[in-house]
Amino acid sequence: MTVRTVASRPRLARAAPALVAIVVAGTVVYGTLGGLLRGPSVFADELIYMDASRSIAGGHRPVERDRPYGRGLLYPVVAAPVLALAPNERDGYRALRVLNALLFSLAAVPAYLLARRLLGLGWSLAVAALSIAAPSALYSGLVLTENVAYPTGSLALLAIALALERPTTRRQLGALGAVALAALARPQLAVLVFAFPLGLGARWLMLPPGARPGAAALRRLWPTAAAAGAALLLAIAAFASGRVSLKDYGDVWRSYDPLSVARWSWYTLGDLTLYLGVVPVVVAPAAFVHFWRRGRRGSVPDAAFAGLFVAATALTVLVVAAFSSASFGFGRMHDRYLFYVVPLWLVLFAAWLERPVRSSARLLAAGGVLATALLATLPTHLLVHDGSVQFDAVATALWSRVRELDPARPGALRLGLVLVGLAAALAATYVPRMLRPALVVSVAAVFAANAAIVWTARVADADRNVFSDNRAATWSWVDGAVPSGKSVTDVYVDSGPCLALRDAFRWTEFFNGRIGPVLRLGLPAPPGVVTDGTDARIDADGIVRTLDGRPVRPGYVVAPPGLALRGRRVARGTVAGLPLWKIEGALRVANARSNAQAVAVSCAGTSA
Repeated sequence: MTVRTVASRPRLARAAPALVAIVVAGTVVYGTLGGLLRGPSVFADELIYMDASRSIAGGHRPVERDRPYGRGLLYPVVAAPVLALAPNERDGYRALRVLNALLFSLAAVPAYLLARRLLGLGWSLAVAALSIAAPSALYSGLVLTENVAYPTGSLALLAIALALERPTTRRQLGALGAVALAALARPQLAVLVFAFPLGLGARWLMLPPGARPGAAALRRLWPTAAAAGAALLLAIAAFASGRVSLKDYGDVWRSYDPLSVARWSWYTLGDLTLYLGVVPVVVAPAAFVHFWRRGRRGSVPDAAFAGLFVAATALTVLVVAAFSSASFGFGRMHDRYLFYVVPLWLVLFAAWLERPVRSSARLLAAGGVLATALLATLPTHLLVHDGSVQFDAVATALWSRVRELDPARPGALRLGLVLVGLAAALAATYVPRMLRPALVVSVAAVFAANAAIVWTARVADADRNVFSDNRAATWSWVDGAVPSGKSVTDVYVDSGPCLALRDAFRWTEFFNGRIGPVLRLGLPAPPGVVTDGTDARIDADGIVRTLDGRPVRPGYVVAPPGLALRGRRVARGTVAGLPLWKIEGALRVANARSNAQAVAVSCAGTSA
């Protein structure tokens, strides 16, 4: 018997009210949770995107501080109108969180349409709802590119699935355009362009020999070939121009070790297992074999989805593992870059729940062994109770709390992980097929638990007493005191006593668009430590110079309270009492003749 070869066109109108309800609910919930964050808590990421957004809102090219912007462009472009219409920086920031909640929630639409190619209305809506219930929705409360990357990444997955079903010129161009849009949000998503040819190869293998496209079908792939050729020519031209060379990226290439990337790929799959609540990984082999069998019977949509699932998951895991294995990955997990494939796994899981899949005990046992092995070999030191770490790896939040119950015995945590893997395998194997839908509750519960933990931690981290009241003028005190068209330099002394002022400096910079360059006058930072701003020095004559010897001529300066400058104080802001100085000529310090002296005097009266 041959099953249908092309999926029936989803009737979006029938599902529209439910989809609208899901998007509205997500917007309300995440907009409300985002409103609990008093200010930015992920520095300097949020500042970078805030700077780029308001520079576009002002009709300028995007910049970050006083440097050209070099990140995903889509979010600043989308966010700029909100800031342009807002009456002040504080209200603009609040409006951005509502926009973020809406953008993140819109991922439900492509997730639904992707699921609807294969599933009924009810389960497709369940996939849509779970896709935006993922704990990575935490990022909607922050000024980050994830809020446009998730819906555009999900749209790219949908477009690739459509192109894999029927690789017409229009669908290939649509897939390429969707991937380009997603890459404009987050460049890492450009890797999805390889999901189409890899998925096509997998689809070809799954279809019965009589239904496989012949060599003549290769001619229809000219849009993909042309795009790949254009990208190659652009790369060659860039290297030939002399402005770009492999030497420029030498440190990046040397950062990756194949064995380390392979090890981190395994850990990343373990992180994905935790993210999904284990059960979807247990049933994945059985569900995939089901898609394979339907593909062998002629179902193009099933073969196309299976090809996309394998290709997109493998590519994304590889990219995340490579990042985690490098020095700039800090030796920790990063499902912040992984959760874009969660809708694919939810579709696979929902198909196993909805369809009368005859899952052999052998396949479920294989899935149970895989999930248990991933959890059993996951280093327990990666599951730490640390808010900054869990910002990048929200799936570790629940298990980090379990680890805290007995931190001296990591073996107990490993045993707990193994038992969870075995319990998931037993549930998938022995729960009657009529009761399988109840297993989705385990995924929803894990999503909810991790979300509650990471949101609570982020709200607490953003609860800073920086400004004396909630008036917009108090938050944007620098912009209110500096004439239009003038920029302000932050002079920050990075030392132990000055850590108490860090939030005052950061929030002042975030909510005041006039602040551009940041000078750091502290002691030299240890190798590999990322610092805010550009290092400068105070010479024996008291003049502040850049490291190449040029005097700094800032015009206006925000400095620590204890640092006396040659100039005139024009304003004071924040609870810490940061002063704003008007400087004529070169920046000169009156009470310090070296950076070491600046450390001693500039933050007098503050405590770490």
